[in-house]
Parts: sequence; structure tokens; C-alpha cells
Amino acid sequence: MGCVTLSHAETDVEPECTVVFCGYRKTDEDGQRRVAIEFEQCYYSRTCPLNGGGVDRIGYEVESSRDEAEDYLEWLDREWKATGLCPSPEFYVARESEWLSGLPDPYREGFRHYVVVGRDGYVELVARRFRWREWIWTEGNREDAPAKGPVADSGEGFA
Repeated sequence: MGCVTLSHAETDVEPECTVVFCGYRKTDEDGQRRVAIEFEQCYYSRTCPLNGGGVDRIGYEVESSRDEAEDYLEWLDREWKATGLCPSPEFYVARESEWLSGLPDPYREGFRHYVVVGRDGYVELVARRFRWREWIWTEGNREDAPAKGPVADSGEGFA
């Protein structure tokens, strides 16, 4: 995952929060994708720079099927081809969260702690649920991709 952009604003109804980044599909020959994740009822977010490494470097433990002795890139390629899903998506839900448990009661029940990791930094959010959309992005500015073609895929979840 490359550059991650967070947009978070208050509205009269509820906070609007979107995280945008570029992603890939292993079976996709169209190249990169612009992915936008919109979070519902996201009252809290925070960002921090990341100087190399992954989510484990910022204190989270990620469950993995990879044997530590196995080459990471070989494992990544094999698992991705076998399942069609990236085994290291850099989009996570924290199972245990000191941040979430420390928030006022109305912002804990039914909320999840999400983490999106980019190349140079990461974004953490507390929200009820999310929905995502992606567009094929083959050239030009990432933010122009939605204007150049239809949504290539979408979904939603609450993890």
C-alpha cells in the first residue's frame, strides 16, 4: 500500500471520514486501484508517521500463516494466488484496543478500532462500520481515477 490520505470532517448529522490509498489485485492486469474506505460514525481518528516496517512495528500483533523461516515475498505471492486475497492487506481491526476501551461509553459499544497502514504512516479510526469502493487507476493522479471510469468493486463491513 502506498500513500494514505485521511479526510475527517464534522457535519450536522455525523462525522464524515474517508481514507484513500492505492491497492492492487493479484489477478488484475489493469494495474493499481484507487481505494476509498468511508467510515460511519467515526468520531475519533489519529495519524502517525511510520519509519519502515509494518503494523507490528507500531505495537500490534498480526496473526499470520507464514512460517518465519519462509521467504516473505514467496509466501505473499503463493498465498495471494491461492486465495485471491492479499495476506498482508495493511487494513486491520484491533481485537484488543487500549484506545477504544479508554473512550467514553457512548463511543465504545458497537464501535471498532480500525488501522490502515501506508508506506510512510498509518491512520487509526474508531467507527461503527465501513464501506469501500475501488476504481482502476492506470495513469495520472490517483484522485482523478473516479472521474475516468466506473466503480470496479465495492463492499461493506463492520469487522
